Amino acid sequence: MAADVNTRGGILSAGYVDRRLLAGSTVLFGAGLLACMAGATVGAVAVTRACRRYVADLAEPPQVTARRRWQQARSATAAGIGAWHDYSKHQQPEDAVR
Repeated sequence: MAADVNTRGGILSAGYVDRRLLAGSTVLFGAGLLACMAGATVGAVAVTRACRRYVADLAEPPQVTARRRWQQARSATAAGIGAWHDYSKHQQPEDAVR
């Protein structure tokens, strides 16, 4: 804590900061940020193009596949419910077994 206080007991002023070094670090930080943003943009464009090419090469559009799978799921659900109801109709009551 003693390094933060000058000889007269007051707080250090901004005059001790090397402004050239601070300005240089700000410029480098800004340039690095811009380079990072540019790299992220190029990467996003590459991934987007790859996804579009993948979808274009599919045998059927994703919407058709999703609709077909949804219909299969609905049919399987209906079959399961029907089997459950049929099974419960054919069960003997527990009182009749005794």
